[in-house]
Order: sequence, then C-alpha cells, then structure tokens
Amino acid sequence: MVRRVVSPDGTRIAVAETGDPAAPVVVCVHGYPDDRSVWDGVVAELAPRFHVVTYDVRGAGESDRPARRADYRLDRLTEDLTAVLAAVSPDRPAHLLAHDWGSIQSWHAVTSDALRGRIASFTSISGPSLDHAADWLRSRLRNPARWAPALRQLLHSTYILFFQIPLVPELGWRSGLGGRLLEKLSGSAAGRPAVADAVHGLELYRANIGARLSRPRPRPAEIPVQVLAPLGDPYVTPALQTQVARWAPRLWVRRLPGGHWIPRERPDVIARCAAELVEHVEGAPESRNLRRARAADFDGHLVVVTGASRFARAVTSAFEAAGAEVRADGHEVPDVVVDDQGRAREFAARMAERGEGGHLVLHDPAEAARLRTLFPGLGVVVAGDGPVDRAARRVLRAVARTRHAGV
Repeated sequence: MVRRVVSPDGTRIAVAETGDPAAPVVVCVHGYPDDRSVWDGVVAELAPRFHVVTYDVRGAGESDRPARRADYRLDRLTEDLTAVLAAVSPDRPAHLLAHDWGSIQSWHAVTSDALRGRIASFTSISGPSLDHAADWLRSRLRNPARWAPALRQLLHSTYILFFQIPLVPELGWRSGLGGRLLEKLSGSAAGRPAVADAVHGLELYRANIGARLSRPRPRPAEIPVQVLAPLGDPYVTPALQTQVARWAPRLWVRRLPGGHWIPRERPDVIARCAAELVEHVEGAPESRNLRRARAADFDGHLVVVTGASRFARAVTSAFEAAGAEVRADGHEVPDVVVDDQGRAREFAARMAERGEGGHLVLHDPAEAARLRTLFPGLGVVVAGDGPVDRAARRVLRAVARTRHAGV
C-alpha cells in the first residue's frame, strides 16, 4: 500500500512499506532517473527480516513534481527524508540504503545536524557526497602526480555538463534518444525511465552541482557507513566512492563486480551486503564479510590453498602472516583460491555466484587467460616461477594490489 507523506514545503511524497513493522527499519532511496521500483528485487530479499520502506523522491514516480529549481536542492531532499522517517520510524533510528542521487542526498542528510540520532547506518551505492567529491577532486588536481584518477572521473562525468544546458537534455529525453543512449551505456538493467521523471530530475543536477562543487563544505559522517562500489560503473569511479575514510571513520568498503544499476542486476548481493551491516549495528557480531570490507590487511579473508607442494606451503604461510584464514577446502565460498590441483573453475563458479569478487591464483597462463574471459568479475593471478618463497610473496602483493584497485 502507498501512502502520502507531506514534506514541510507541502510536497507530497509517495511511500511504500513492506515487512514486519516491529523489525528494524531499512529506508531505500532511489536515484536518477529511477523511481522506487528500482528496489523491487532488493525489497523482496530484505522484507522477510526487516521493515523495508521505499519512496519516490520528489520529481519522480507518484510523488509531486515541484516546478521551481530551488525545490530540488539537497536541503529540500533532506526535509523529505526527515518527513518519511518521522512517519515510518518515529521511535527509533532507521537504516539507509541509497543509490545514485539517492545516495548523494543521503550523504548530505547523514552529515548534517538535521538527522542527528535518526539514522543508525548508511549503505551507499554509486553516489558520493558532493562536498566530499569536490574536496577529493581538488586535492588531486593540485598535484600532477595524482591527476590520473581525477581526470578519469571527470571523463566519466561529462554527462553532467550536458545536463546543465537549457532545454536540450529535455528534448533528448522526450525524443527517446536519451533512453536509447542510457540503454547503450548501461544495458537493460538501467530500465526504461518515465520521461517525466527524467525531465524533472534534471533539476537535481542544476540546483546542486555548481553550488556544491564550487563551494564544498565537507563534513564527517558519525554513523557507520558502508560503500558498495560497482567496478563496472560508467558514471562513478570506484576511487571517488571509496576514498572517504577521512569523512567516514566507521567505514566498510566492498568493490563489487557489476554496473551502475547493480540493485537491479544483483539484488541478492545488495540485500546481503546491506543486511550484514544492519544486523551488526543492531547487535549481531561482525560477519566475516564485514571484517574483510573493513580490513587494510587480509583480516576476514578466507583463502583456500589446494595441494601440498612447497609453493602451496609457502603461500599458506604468507597469507596467514597477513591475517587471512587459510584452509585446504571447505563449504564457505573463499575470497582467494591458490590452485595446485586444477580445481580453479569449480571455485570460480561459486565465487561468481556469490557476486562479491575474489581472486584465483594459478600456474598455467593459458588457463588463467581462459578464466579471465569466463569470470570477468574475478581477479586472476599467475603465480610465476622462481624460488617458492619469493613467488608466494609476489602472489600476496598481486592480490593485495588488485583487491584495493578493483579488477
């Protein structure tokens, strides 16, 4: 059932709820040019355990579409979220799960005083704080040695400049060209946004981008924050999303195989990642996956080493010294497989099904090339020759490097 919640400026927000009202509340905030239906698959996964709330952001879906540009500023969006929280979770803090512009506005909300004490945790997907993003870009552009990630992000963000042009983007959406281009860039997971949603949502960019990027006011998030960074996102690079420890001291980061619309591509993965943080904040022990997402070393990582060769023993010692749990096999899906027995494909299929990436270490370069093609979301490392201790250290460095940079 959908009900209307009225924001302080009179805008009516369409809100849908499912799940047990007595369970912890998870509020899902969609981005542009979507409506709340982008969360349908995730809601189906979360509803058996949580009270799940979705709502149409102003300008989209069944919510009102204000006519003035100023009505789309981040402060107005925070007022909408505040009104929704007051309606669906008046007596206890709620957990936020947000994507794209939903995440941008949620960063603004959780780093402001307006919702202090009202948010228990925040899981962000493909949407940085505009203030943090501006600070990140400026700090890199000041140093030519650090230009590469900033220039890469600016290249990914060229569409934002196009959205600032009067009337032309609207014409693109109304002509159907915008929808075709979106599908070409992002595949069918992008869906087919309503033209009215796409047109009105342009004001999000026009009302906020210039003001925030030219005069950033970066603020810390005091609550637990989890960043889910799709490695194949054509709009937001993993570096921009994940390098926020300065502003989020209680931070978990997961780099996931997938594209910008990963909530539609892999709702099971998004729901599992979000649920693990919610349950931990609600009192459950920190899961292995969360430990892995928080650790700078290999704490929380499960490494399976098949075989008993000298190399297998050396690489076992190297990973154990780095904090990983090493096993010969097991029922859990591993994070790293060092294969001496030709079983890499068996483990790779399980890791791909889990949808959180992982690494394979093999000796055969030809098989490594085949597995890179079959499982593009996994990192594949060739062990190489030479003394076994040196080869083991080389493998450890290679896995660590790609684990932080993304596959």
